[in-house]
Formats: sequence, structure tokens, C-alpha cells
Amino acid sequence: MRAIVAAGLALFLVLTAAAPHVHTGPHGREDCAVCVARNADVARPATPDVAPVPVVTAAPPPEPGLAPVSGAPLGAIPGQSPPREA
Repeated sequence: MRAIVAAGLALFLVLTAAAPHVHTGPHGREDCAVCVARNADVARPATPDVAPVPVVTAAPPPEPGLAPVSGAPLGAIPGQSPPREA
């Protein structure tokens, strides 16, 4: 039932917007909302965009990290002495 009512209202709206009509009523000769929307210009922002646009050409190189650790640390293997303190 809701779908039928919605379709009927949509059809009524399309037909009343497309049909020629006269602007007579309590507001006199003013255009209705449909006529204003039909004859309106494309919306533009009120203020221009004057900020510079940053241009990114490539990602910055990553900072070098620590050297990779390979093998077991000193003292982790039985029979290997820990490093001497200086």
C-alpha cells in the first residue's frame, strides 16, 4: 500500500512540475519553488579557493634504521664467553 501511495505522489509531483501553471495566489506574481529551481544557475561557492595546492611528486625516502641483527647474541651459546667490559 505504501509503495502505491509513494508512486502516486511521485507521479503527481512530476506532472505538476512539468505542467504549465500560473502564479496566482496570496504572494501575487512570485515564482513558485519549481520555477525557481528550473531557472536557477549552477551553484558556485561564495568565496574562491585561493589556497595553494600542495603537489606531492614522490614519497620521502625512509630514514635508515638499525642494522639487521643476525645470529645469536654473545653469551647465548654455551661455551661462548660474554663480551668484556671496556
